[in-house]
Amino acid sequence: MTATNVVRKLLGMAAVFTLVGSLAACGGDDSATTAATGGPTKITISTVAADSGAQGFLAKEKGFFTAQGLDVDVKIVAGVPELAAAVQSGGSQFALTSPASIASASASGIPFRIVAGGLLYTKEKPGVWLMIGDKATDVKELKDLGGKSIATNALNTLPHLSTLAALDDAGVDVKTVNFVTLNFPAIGQALESGQVPAGAVVSPFYDQQEAAKIAHRLVSPYDSVNNGKDFLNTTWFAKEDYIADNSAVVEKFRAAMKATNAWANDPANEAERKSILQKYTELPDDAINALELALYGDETTPDLVQPLLDVMVRFGALKEPIKAETIIAADGK
Repeated sequence: MTATNVVRKLLGMAAVFTLVGSLAACGGDDSATTAATGGPTKITISTVAADSGAQGFLAKEKGFFTAQGLDVDVKIVAGVPELAAAVQSGGSQFALTSPASIASASASGIPFRIVAGGLLYTKEKPGVWLMIGDKATDVKELKDLGGKSIATNALNTLPHLSTLAALDDAGVDVKTVNFVTLNFPAIGQALESGQVPAGAVVSPFYDQQEAAKIAHRLVSPYDSVNNGKDFLNTTWFAKEDYIADNSAVVEKFRAAMKATNAWANDPANEAERKSILQKYTELPDDAINALELALYGDETTPDLVQPLLDVMVRFGALKEPIKAETIIAADGK
């Protein structure tokens, strides 16, 4: 497969997060040269302008990268295809994405591997809610959504696939449901106008919609991905050959992420964490204040990744099953 065809495949592989940002491509990996001089190892990482992608911002601002001897340039990109393309091109050594995208890449012969944990779903902090517009008075429970329209950010993303799982578990014939793709702010507008009765929405939008009396929470569709048990929603990844050639850098990156997670998950740091996030995302004060902060996870075990891959197979986003251990890098090797 040529480099051009690889990038084309990447750009068509995953739905775009509706988040602002821009891709700034840069040259290849210079970590070996930098390390040989005795100075910090220079790397570039790519992420998105959201709390789900904020580990890179937090690690840089709080000095966790520096403590590991890493000089990190954090790039903000628009969405999933750009994240994959940045790593494949060598413009970034690490990037954050859903394990779903890594599995899709693997199925296409692109050797990406998970190196560190990202956003962790827990029953207490699900991160996504299926919102029902206050005008949709005929929708009281999931089974009432049969034959109706539901808004999601994009098809075959986790909000979409998990909503399918929740509907299917409730006995709804999912073939009767029409999914409308809108960015998260536009979903609120569609709920308010009555264009759709329901939408899968992330924080801070569900809090804002409830505060404005536009919509109310019904269920978290993520509860149906792994029967309410923990799983990884996002992970950091790199190319397989980069991992093999730079195991020491991978371990430093993992250590920095672990320190970041411990700091970020501490409720005592919530105000400072939101301040750093606002610096990089330019979210308005009301959105920052309403934001329910994500929980980050250190472990990247198959048990935390496999449930998402299974729901992809269940609804045809993957043609063949993939074992999670095949897309997880063990010990940076």
